[in-house]
Amino acid sequence: MIKRTEAACSRKQYIIYGIMLFYSLVNMLVIVQNFRDGQKSYLSAVNMGCIVLADLYLLYYVKMADEKRYYENRVKALEQQEKMQYEYYLAQTEKYSQTVRILHDVDKHIRAIENLYGTEREHTAGEYAEAIRSTLAPLIPISYTENPILNILLTDKNAVMQEKGIHSDIKIDNVDLSYIEPIDITTIFGNLLDNAIEAAANADGDKYIFIKISAYHKMTVVHIENSCGKVKWKKRMPVSDKGKGRGIGLLNVKQSIDKYDGDLQLKQDGNRFVADLFLNS
Repeated sequence: MIKRTEAACSRKQYIIYGIMLFYSLVNMLVIVQNFRDGQKSYLSAVNMGCIVLADLYLLYYVKMADEKRYYENRVKALEQQEKMQYEYYLAQTEKYSQTVRILHDVDKHIRAIENLYGTEREHTAGEYAEAIRSTLAPLIPISYTENPILNILLTDKNAVMQEKGIHSDIKIDNVDLSYIEPIDITTIFGNLLDNAIEAAANADGDKYIFIKISAYHKMTVVHIENSCGKVKWKKRMPVSDKGKGRGIGLLNVKQSIDKYDGDLQLKQDGNRFVADLFLNS
């Protein structure tokens, strides 16, 4: 749930507030001076009252407009998160369908291998078994960690890295990630790895992504390093050239990190981009 207190005032809003306050004070001082000069009239009093009411209305309007923009951004962030979850679901559904098709023919494959061994064609049988193993390999998540969601996600992203010619190195210590909700696992690691893959794929020279997850006292420390080209920054956050909706992914990451009193530090050092993530268990 999004709380209204999260909608902080922008600098532009504060400037508008200041201008309106200054204008109102000047008008009221002029009216007060007229009263002192003996120019008393009900019209002046009504004018002062109208100014106060107009200022209150404008302040309310500006505040509501600013909050409207804030909530529109939050809705875009949630829509992006839902889209990611849906696409991930479709990918897993396709993988499940592929697994069912393969398993449907497993009995036939086994009998074919047995027949080959029975006719003393062990070499052909070995090649047949290796072909089946290669077919099944992409469907079996690598056991990086005891967290099944992260295992599947890392397996999928690692396959994408291989398709794009990106060298990957994943090192995960014995870390307990059970306190992180599945949707946050997908949001945090999915977005960060998607950004890393996009940057590494467009980098010149060596393309690589290094991932390390370790524990430090009661904290989970995630280090993601990747090769990159020129990175554009806005308000200390990297932005892509995707156009509309850019930066929404990191907004979702920040929202998920905040649940665990965490922190995300991003930096670029030449052709190396680093994301350091800290989560409190």
